[in-house]
Amino acid sequence: MRGRTPRWRCVFAVVCALLAAAGIAISLTWGRVFDSVVARQVALVPGSRSFREWEAPSVPLFMDVYLFNWTNSENFPQEKPHLVQLGPYRFKEHRQHVNVTWHVNNGSMAYRTLRSWHFQPSSNGSLDDNVTMLNIIAASAIYRARDWGFLEQKMLSMSLAMFGQHMVVSKPARELLFEGYEDALLDVAKTLPASATGGAPPVDRFGLFYERNNSITTDGYMEVSTGVDSGTLPGQVLRWNYEDYLPYYTGECAKNRYDSRFLREMFLYATLRRSSIKGWNGKTRTYLLKGSAGEFLPRDLTERSAVTVFVPDLCRSIQLTHKLSGELGGLPYHRYSVAPESFDNSTSSHHNTCFCNGDCSWGGVMNVSACRYGSPSFISLPHFLHADPALAAAVSGLQPDEDKHSFYFSVEPNLGVPLEVAARFQLNVLIEPNPNIALYEKVPKMLFPIFWVEQSVQTEASIIEELVYARTILEWGATVCACTALLLLVLVALATCCVPRHKYARPADGAIISEKPKDEAEIKLNNL
Repeated sequence: MRGRTPRWRCVFAVVCALLAAAGIAISLTWGRVFDSVVARQVALVPGSRSFREWEAPSVPLFMDVYLFNWTNSENFPQEKPHLVQLGPYRFKEHRQHVNVTWHVNNGSMAYRTLRSWHFQPSSNGSLDDNVTMLNIIAASAIYRARDWGFLEQKMLSMSLAMFGQHMVVSKPARELLFEGYEDALLDVAKTLPASATGGAPPVDRFGLFYERNNSITTDGYMEVSTGVDSGTLPGQVLRWNYEDYLPYYTGECAKNRYDSRFLREMFLYATLRRSSIKGWNGKTRTYLLKGSAGEFLPRDLTERSAVTVFVPDLCRSIQLTHKLSGELGGLPYHRYSVAPESFDNSTSSHHNTCFCNGDCSWGGVMNVSACRYGSPSFISLPHFLHADPALAAAVSGLQPDEDKHSFYFSVEPNLGVPLEVAARFQLNVLIEPNPNIALYEKVPKMLFPIFWVEQSVQTEASIIEELVYARTILEWGATVCACTALLLLVLVALATCCVPRHKYARPADGAIISEKPKDEAEIKLNNL
């Protein structure tokens, strides 16, 4: 029939139209489609790539330890301590998550972390280096006795003298770090009740990292979300050491949970994404402790976002805020550094008051004595960066530097993948005068720097290439789908509108043309 579209054109047009509609729908919802795919890829489920990389990380991990050598201890307290930084003593860390238990009913998993450290020849120093530092064992004993009566303190003073305790100890670096050294006070501590030792387990040796190598107790028992449930992220801490709160603190600090403002923002985010958020309005579970374990971070981060990480060594979470943006291997990132208020002594951040545990004399430090068996332990950034100037003024030899001593995560913002991590902390021990204990009768009240550590991770180039590819798909996926849909619509128009018309050719000479037979009346009329 003249002008009729062939059947194959109709089928072709219908198929193209359906594909174009699908392309338009995907382009309009590309963000949600991509998020759904990524969520399935990063969820911690048995056998997934994400789980395999998490279970035994292939990314090289290093720990650099810097020890402070006290060079003028014989003149203390007449002279302020002069400290010389030694190191770094570099250790390569092997980490593996073990004893994994799955809790399918609430979308979580529990595990412990096995860590081992191996000394590296590239270190700036030898483990045989002799280092002089504050006698931490004596300092801890005197700190615990600060509330004792007069007679008990005098007995401790005589015991310290009898067992040859001094203000300082001088030991090889290997003994100060992992191997430990023997001390008579440790034997005495075994005979004392738990109330006198702060509940510290009896040990035969003392070292800054003693009994940590090849141990699964360092980070404790962790329970985190798997990210399987809609609206949840993997790696968010639910319980630590079987508790959904922090027993070392009181009030809101013990809860250590996200506040209502954060949950409202998360609920709004989930609503825009057309997904549910666990724990909202009490209908389902919420993240019981604040922050992730560090391996998994939220996606779609902006310069206004804050990253929260739970740090077992600090027995609490810390918040990181945006510091700067840059590019690594062609991949853009946001760098989030430890917020100054995380180390604040409550003078400007009232919510930190319950972390003080009684002593918040200086800003820029964390009092972690409660989770260190009552030892006078305070954490700061290295060289007292961003801390009260009085802390650095009490000693000489410190040179705080933002580039060398800050704590930060460099994160690809859209995917929430850490590209570079520099976790830096400094351990300081509180000393203060005690008129009843001869060893500390004339000492000033100060925080004495002992060492600082940097745990660094940098993503390998091959993984960065994969992330660049994934980011390209995220940024251009909607555009490609829309262009494909437009091309298909053009093909539909060509298939349905541009139908060729059938033309009749003039008959060639000699061709026989059939005509309609004429009747008799028409023949007679023509003859006339």
